[in-house]
Amino acid sequence: MSLPEKIEVAAKQRYPVYLGAALEELGDYLHSLSDKIQHILVISHKKVSDLYLERLMKGLENYRVDLLTVPEGEEEKSLERLSRLTSAALDCGADRKTLVIALGGGVIGDLAGFFASAFMRGVRFLQVPTTLLAQVDSSIGGKVAVNHPAGKNILGAFYPPLAVWTDFSTLNSLPWKEVENGLAESIKHALIDDEDLFVFYETQVDSIRQRDPAIWREMVTRSASIKVRIVSQDEREQGIRRLLNLGHTFGHALETEMNYRGVTHGQGVSIGIVAAAYLANAKGFLTLTEVERIKQLLQRYDLPTSIEKQDPQSLLRRMQTDKKNQGGRKILVLPQGIGKSVVSEDCTDDEILAAWHKIIVKNN
Repeated sequence: MSLPEKIEVAAKQRYPVYLGAALEELGDYLHSLSDKIQHILVISHKKVSDLYLERLMKGLENYRVDLLTVPEGEEEKSLERLSRLTSAALDCGADRKTLVIALGGGVIGDLAGFFASAFMRGVRFLQVPTTLLAQVDSSIGGKVAVNHPAGKNILGAFYPPLAVWTDFSTLNSLPWKEVENGLAESIKHALIDDEDLFVFYETQVDSIRQRDPAIWREMVTRSASIKVRIVSQDEREQGIRRLLNLGHTFGHALETEMNYRGVTHGQGVSIGIVAAAYLANAKGFLTLTEVERIKQLLQRYDLPTSIEKQDPQSLLRRMQTDKKNQGGRKILVLPQGIGKSVVSEDCTDDEILAAWHKIIVKNN
């Protein structure tokens, strides 16, 4: 097995991201820490723990380890689930010396991370991302959160992990629908910061769909490196990190409107990217040819570029609670060509509604 590649998030609280690590070797990393771990609390979904807990435990034999599983679904990122986790953790004897390990995808990373940030005013946690979305995006950057009926990730914190431990082999078990979630985020990275990566996605469709191990390793490494570079410059989203929200303002509104059912996060981001592209075209940032190029790439990976049966006015109201808004102004990230994006602070409601109309399929 090849040694993992290590890249470091150079934020106020620095932490390593290990790419190509092995689940079985996490224990060796924990033994190397100067502040010894006394108790480990693994938070996961049952399906994920059934697949990977045994491998993870091979390196944790010298620790007291407890497993807490939560049901699958975005709706589990809730205060009710947080309260149940707290009770279960206390039953396990968790204390301020406990290390929380998030074993799973984006939902688990967000939920376990927010739990760790609040439990006894904060305990250490470590990300072990098992999905493409988590490996290229959500496990990196220290954002943790739960949802609220008013909007996605309304309640959250910036809470950096101890480390991110990425084992590429966990991607082998992913159904294509889960792969799509990560592809949407990685294509977003290419749009905002790396035209060459966008071309990589255009030219490697067959290899990616056939799950070529070398191509997937390159895909995750290049995309994760973009995320690391951006969050290292702007840990708390005051400047350049805002660009990572491309497609998310539209996508989060759609997810919330649909009560986190019927559209996955990646599908919402994909649709949101297209809506943002149309808005960018209206503002002169993007040509229609570039809009079509973006749409065609997303469609080649089976990602949606439109949505049915939605009310643009209702979606616009959902966007009013977006965390990026300031002083009543809706602030959106828009592509400016391929490989560059800008933060637009002067998007009008009429412009946003026009973008929604472009991607909502009218019912006959």
